[in-house]
Amino acid sequence: MHVAGTPQGKTYVQGFDGEQHAVVPGEVRLLPSVCKDVDVAQEHRTLSADDFVKFLRQQGLAAKVTRARGDLVYVDVANAGTKSPLRFRVAILDSPGAAGRDLHIALLQHGEGRWGVHRANLAVLGPEGSDDDIVAFAARTKLACWGVLTISGLDDTYVIPGGYAEL
Repeated sequence: MHVAGTPQGKTYVQGFDGEQHAVVPGEVRLLPSVCKDVDVAQEHRTLSADDFVKFLRQQGLAAKVTRARGDLVYVDVANAGTKSPLRFRVAILDSPGAAGRDLHIALLQHGEGRWGVHRANLAVLGPEGSDDDIVAFAARTKLACWGVLTISGLDDTYVIPGGYAEL
C-alpha cells in the first residue's frame, strides 16, 4: 500500500509528550495540523456507503463501487498513488457501536498490517500495509479525519487519536 512521493508516516504523528515519534500504535497521535480545517465533529446520522465514496471523491480519488449485498460494499480506489487499486470493504451496520465492534473483529481476524476507519454506522476495512504507510495514506487522504483510524496489532487493535473520534 505504499504511496510513492508521500512523506513517511512519522511526519504526521507525535508522541503523547508532543515530540516527534516513529509510528508506533499506542504511542502516537496525529499532529493537530493533519485535520486542520476539517470538520471532525461526531456524526449523528445514519450513513450509507455512498457517504464514504463521496468523501473519497472529494479528496480527488476515483472510486469504483461493487455491491456484494445490502449491508456490504467493496470500493476500489484507483488513483491513490499506489501501484494498483486499493480495495476497501465497507460494512453498513445498525449503529456506531456495531460499526466499531465490526471493525475491531475484522482487524483481529486479518492480523497485523491491517487497518480501517469507522464513522457512525460504517466500518471500513482498508488494505494491508505497514504502520508507517497506513498513517501516511490515512493522513494524506484525510481518512483519519473522516473516521476513527484503527490499526491492527499482534493481538489487539489501536486507535491513532487526533483525528475523528466517537464516544
